[in-house]
Amino acid sequence: MSKSYEYVICGGGTVGCVLASRLSQAGHNVLVVEAGAEDYSDQIMSPVAAPHLHGTDVEYNLTTTKQPGLGDRSVPNYGGKLLSGSSGINYGLWTRGHSVDYDSWAKVVGDERWNYANMLKFFKRTQTHHDPTGSPDKYGFSGPISTTAAARLYPLREQIRQAMSAAGLEYNPDTNGGNPLGFGAFTENWKNARRQPASQAYDLSKATVLTNAVVARVDVDDTKTATGITLTDGTQYTATREVLVTCGALKTPQLLMLSGIGPQEHLARHNIPTIADLPVGENYHDKISATFFWKLRHPENGYALGSPLFNKPEFRHGNPIEWVATVPTPHAELLQAAQQDQLDPEDPYLQEPRGNVEVMVAYAAMAGGGSQFRVPMDGNHISSPVVLLLPTSRGRITLASTDPTADPVLDPHYLDTETDRAAIRAGMRVALRVMETESAQAVVGGETPPPGHAPLTSACSDADLDRRVQIVGSSFFQNGGTAAMGTVVDTQCRVKGVRNLRVCDASVLPVPLAGHYQAPMYAFGEAVAEMLLA
Repeated sequence: MSKSYEYVICGGGTVGCVLASRLSQAGHNVLVVEAGAEDYSDQIMSPVAAPHLHGTDVEYNLTTTKQPGLGDRSVPNYGGKLLSGSSGINYGLWTRGHSVDYDSWAKVVGDERWNYANMLKFFKRTQTHHDPTGSPDKYGFSGPISTTAAARLYPLREQIRQAMSAAGLEYNPDTNGGNPLGFGAFTENWKNARRQPASQAYDLSKATVLTNAVVARVDVDDTKTATGITLTDGTQYTATREVLVTCGALKTPQLLMLSGIGPQEHLARHNIPTIADLPVGENYHDKISATFFWKLRHPENGYALGSPLFNKPEFRHGNPIEWVATVPTPHAELLQAAQQDQLDPEDPYLQEPRGNVEVMVAYAAMAGGGSQFRVPMDGNHISSPVVLLLPTSRGRITLASTDPTADPVLDPHYLDTETDRAAIRAGMRVALRVMETESAQAVVGGETPPPGHAPLTSACSDADLDRRVQIVGSSFFQNGGTAAMGTVVDTQCRVKGVRNLRVCDASVLPVPLAGHYQAPMYAFGEAVAEMLLA
């Protein structure tokens, strides 16, 4: 095996695989180094595998510090530790978010290459859209990733659709077309009832792939030029063009700091000489969720996962969800919260309706990771997960030690801002209103609250909702921002003050996007690949 390559990619995750494929297929000599294994077993490839992978060796099983916003609980957070990264372990959700999210990104960093109009071709390039009648102006039909939407017919489809409509949510037939507001079909990226890991969807046959290998540091010479990498076993590889760091938003900041790139004061505490004093690990943002459970009136009819009658073979072909709603924070509540947080009145977050919160109805008792309250998955309950999509709270990732195999310290500052608390409350009220409709009440008998707590209604107080989040709030594993564009990297993902080094993953997101990061990161990978090949 050669020790010298044009491009050395640290991390064989979603973006790492896109870059390795596009660069190597274009004739470049590429090495991908991945800490985990290559695994396409049924354990990985099943569309219902994701909940069973937490705590296994194909994931980084991390835990936050105690979070005041979640009742001083520490909650789990996960990332993929295998070739394909989180595309090999995730729940398969495929959402772009709102066009305004990308326009805000472009505005924050002062580079229109990242606005939605310019990112659209990369979304199209990565996708084979499920609806052949979809607009070619919005969707791709020959990309490596196939999508599906509301592909399985569940017994409660019509009742939940009617409930969302009766709750005042407008049906949106095109939630991935740039404006997700309203409710529409739940979109996933399974193909033939199997997962599509990035390392299979993208051709790596011309790249050199090294698995089960942990990068200890990026090597930087006296001229502050990245020259290659050193593994934990001492093996070194040289990059004659560039080193690309694609370890994900939880592990990329750790590698950068171990390489001497990060906040000087923090590095000094660990006796790491500073090469570039940059705010690595700062600006950390993650999405949180809170879930309600609803007792079915007639569970014997087989409406939910766990019932012997919930047994159609296709029910094992994806998540037991058909409809998803994306809603803004009511404007008056948003402005009041923003004033309390002293947000700039010109902030794009305040200028027009944004996709602040996501509301789903799952035909299963789906509890968030780390929630203090869950009910048995026995077919007696359905649930309403609510996800905060655009957090304004910012946390920090720091080093616990200089051991590359140790977990970094995660302090996401969940719900630090009143703006975030107002948004998650708004989403929870929508979820409650949906289940208070006549259509839903024909199916459910009421909410099952945590022991010692009363059921909630959409008319309950803010304090009631806040208390519930402190019990059930948990990460939705959508981490970003920890090597942010504008402060750590420039608008071409080049690390400031170090030549021939880029960060190319969700770490660079300066602001959150109202999509689940799988689809945005595939598009981002395509955009960076085109940039490198230009």
